[in-house]
Amino acid sequence: MSEVRWVTDLVPELVWLALLSKAYGLRAGAELARRLAFAAINTRGESPKEWFALASAYARLDTSEQQAVVIKLEQDRVAQEIREALSPLMFYPECPLGFLFADSRKPTNVSLKHFKRVLASIFDKNESPGTFTQATAVHIAFLSDMLRVFKGLALANFSAIEDFPDTGESQRVANSIRLAALVLYQTFAPESSRNWISYFWNRGLELEKCRFDSDAQ
Repeated sequence: MSEVRWVTDLVPELVWLALLSKAYGLRAGAELARRLAFAAINTRGESPKEWFALASAYARLDTSEQQAVVIKLEQDRVAQEIREALSPLMFYPECPLGFLFADSRKPTNVSLKHFKRVLASIFDKNESPGTFTQATAVHIAFLSDMLRVFKGLALANFSAIEDFPDTGESQRVANSIRLAALVLYQTFAPESSRNWISYFWNRGLELEKCRFDSDAQ
C-alpha cells in the first residue's frame, strides 16, 4: 500500500471520463465510458482483469486488441462520439487512449482551453464534477465484477449518487465512492500508471508553463 493523491495520481487517469461527461452529460458520458471499457474487457477475454476506468489500463492492450476495441466501437456507432470528446488528449501523443484516433489531426487551441477547464473542474474531488468522475470509474468496476459490497452499506445504494449533492444519502454514497476509487486504484493500477502520470504532468509543462500569481501583477 502506498499513498494515493487525487490530483497527482488519479486526475490524469480519470480525466477522460470527465471529458465524456462534459461533452455529452453525465448519463450519456457514463454510457460511452462503459462501452469503451467493455469493448476492452471483452477483447482481453480470460486475461487478468484490468480496471478500464484508468487511462493507463489501455496501455496493457496489444495492437490487435486495440484494433478489436476500435472495431467494436465502430460497430456500435459510438467511435466518433468518443473521439470527438477525447480529442484534447491528442495533445498527449503518448496517451494510452491514443489508439482511438484514426488520423493525425492536431487539436486546436480552443480544445486546449476546453481541456484546461475540464481538468480544473475535477481538481476538487469533493465537488460535483470530481465526484461524478469518480462515480463513473467505480461504476465501471461494479460492471466489471471487480467490486462487490454488502447490502446495507452506503455504496450498495449507488444509484443515489445521481442526487448529489442535494440529499444526505447522496453525500454518504459520494464519500463511499471516493474511498472506493482510492482503494481500487491501489489494488488494480497497472505498473504503467506511474509512467502515464509522470508523462501527463511533464507534457502539461511543455504545453503551457506554470504561471504564478506574481507573473500577472
